Amino acid sequence: MKHLRAGRWAKTAAIAAVTAMLAVTGCSRAPSGGGGDTLEFFLNMGADTPQHKVMTELIDTYEQQKGVTINVTQASTDYEDQMKVRLAAGNVPDLFSTHGWSLLRYSKFLEPLTDQPWAKDVNPALDSAMRDADGNIFAFPGETDVAGLLYNADVLSGAGVDPSKVTTWDDFDAAAKAVADKGKTPIYSSGKSQGPAGHIADYLAIDAYTRPELDQLKAGTFVTEPYTGLLTRVETWRKNGWFNKDYTSASQDDMARALADGATGFEFMQTSVLSQALTYNPDAKIGFLPLPPTTGDKPYLVGGEGIDSFGVSKTSTHKQQALDFLTFLSQQDNAAKLAEATASAPGLKSVKVDFGPLASSFETYVTPGTTPVQAYFDRVYLPNGMWNTMVATTDSVISGQGSVNAAVDQMKRQFETLFGQQ
Repeated sequence: MKHLRAGRWAKTAAIAAVTAMLAVTGCSRAPSGGGGDTLEFFLNMGADTPQHKVMTELIDTYEQQKGVTINVTQASTDYEDQMKVRLAAGNVPDLFSTHGWSLLRYSKFLEPLTDQPWAKDVNPALDSAMRDADGNIFAFPGETDVAGLLYNADVLSGAGVDPSKVTTWDDFDAAAKAVADKGKTPIYSSGKSQGPAGHIADYLAIDAYTRPELDQLKAGTFVTEPYTGLLTRVETWRKNGWFNKDYTSASQDDMARALADGATGFEFMQTSVLSQALTYNPDAKIGFLPLPPTTGDKPYLVGGEGIDSFGVSKTSTHKQQALDFLTFLSQQDNAAKLAEATASAPGLKSVKVDFGPLASSFETYVTPGTTPVQAYFDRVYLPNGMWNTMVATTDSVISGQGSVNAAVDQMKRQFETLFGQQ
């Protein structure tokens, strides 16, 4: 029996009140089941994604093996808002997605997992994002997230572009123009989904700032010049007509379809979109590239703790069963399925993954370990709560509804407000 279902928490005072009442009881929201424990698992995952299908299968297998029930609620675009409500009310799920924030945002709510049998096998590339100063880890990494420039090889080839030669922003601009000249969309993004616009700024920002400027950010000073520069680049792309005409109405699923159908040359997004694209067209010739540098001297990828990382509430009344489920996920076949579903590198060193049509990209840019992998800018250098502002301001520039200066001013004000609240 499948228990994976789309759960939505209405944002109303009534629901908030019910949530608070549930918190007072100190019990899990999951209904009691016959014959074994019932756990609640809150997932940050779309219902139509490959990872949803894989997680459904893994949960079914675990339930059959262990005689327990895992009731899953899920959200995608408003997951963070829902989690904030639940954490504030003390109504913490037994298991939940940490989506890149296990250490900085959720660690005080999570059971330390350092002594779990899989913990020593975690990819060292995740240490800076997932381990605290004492080496403690608070989530199981279902993937090592990788993000950069996604591309459709057929579209680029038709425009005379060799993707491996796109190593500077001048190269990228020339490639985008060549794609546009062939009647294709150079850059496809989504204004409807809460995220893709922000990813563009996030990926560019991490290399737009010099090390001293990044240190200033961490100390509480928002340095405007680099951010103005990256948004000016985005504005130039918009003025050139290089974004998709349906940007404001396009969804993240449309991004996957555009790559699958050969409607676009490039996208700025995680490799999980490539996995989704291959479900629509298994023969699509797609891959990913490192991003051209701005202040650095080498193209780079962005990565770290991925969406599919999962923690156990330290107040769970089913803690041992929840920990056992994470151990189940860490098994070779199960961990490989999780990574393959998101087209990501595995979260554990010993796990072997079949990357299929994306093998060439991984073998060129990830496996050798020679391509620099930068952290997500917002997770390290912006105060908690900045993501929505980052999305909204970049969206305003892409859509033409706002100016670069106005967007930068809004970022600066929000940065100063939130940094002062830390």
